[in-house]
Amino acid sequence: MPQGVLIVAEHRDGKIQGPTLEMVAKGRDLVSKHGGKLSVALFGHGVDALAEELAQYPVDQVLVGENETLKSYTPEGYSQALKAVVDQADPLVILMAHTTQGYDFAPRLAADWNLPLASGCVDVAVEGQGIVVTRRVLNEKIAVDLEFGGAPRYVVTIRAATFKPAEKGGAGAQVQKVAVQVDAAKIIRKVLGVEKPQVADVDITAADVVVAVGRGIGKKENLVLVQDLAKMLGGVVGASRPITDAEWLPKSRQVGQSGKTIKAKLYIGCGISGAMQHVAGMKDSGLIIAINTDPSAPIFEYAHYGVVGNILEVLPSLMKSLKS
Repeated sequence: MPQGVLIVAEHRDGKIQGPTLEMVAKGRDLVSKHGGKLSVALFGHGVDALAEELAQYPVDQVLVGENETLKSYTPEGYSQALKAVVDQADPLVILMAHTTQGYDFAPRLAADWNLPLASGCVDVAVEGQGIVVTRRVLNEKIAVDLEFGGAPRYVVTIRAATFKPAEKGGAGAQVQKVAVQVDAAKIIRKVLGVEKPQVADVDITAADVVVAVGRGIGKKENLVLVQDLAKMLGGVVGASRPITDAEWLPKSRQVGQSGKTIKAKLYIGCGISGAMQHVAGMKDSGLIIAINTDPSAPIFEYAHYGVVGNILEVLPSLMKSLKS
């Protein structure tokens, strides 16, 4: 009878991606409550060092599938390779982060294996041989629980920045190579190369302080106010979608459903009305401060502290007080 959790690891440029460690934390919680092993599937070519790194986290085993065709991620390649790993781990839940890779791979896997798929969840629990997932619907306004049962196993993706990443300190997991069979002819997509931004940008998901800016800034030249405040607080500048669409800031700074999800210790929204698309990306921050001229702006419903005023007047006054 299937039991336990199998996490599909993500890695890029020789590094384990942060959302994978969030899945490790959730997976450990699940097996602690319901039994079974916490396994991690790691695919690639020349990934021994990554496997040893993963073994330092609180997992029970790291199952490594090495193959030249897995050097770059493809849904067809990973789906084929995962079969041997699943046969060995025999998990009830196949868990992955709802990242670009996760929400590309999970539907393919579920379709190939005829398994139930719960996508974009914020939580998952095991009940007997079934699961209950929590999703947010109606523009994030309502959390609903959905029950799945009657399947041999379940595929689940969970939003990034939902859980605190696991920390190193496990007893030292077993690292085991698994012989995987991959038919290159069945891989219909091939990675020809990876293009990176010419200028490296900050990772707003890793920042403790995010000062986000919206339409209320008025014009691009006023961004310096927000940048100065963020620098003073030791934080970074984020943005709502209109700002990145106007190319005043790069897309990597966008907070929201179509941007980044953050869990900052301090979030300050400057001139952001609080459309649900944006709120979905910042509502779980520790302390939320909103500044807006409209007292009925939706963002005030989520803010711990609200300031009704023009950010062009409020920010200089705030920075003056901070300096003193």
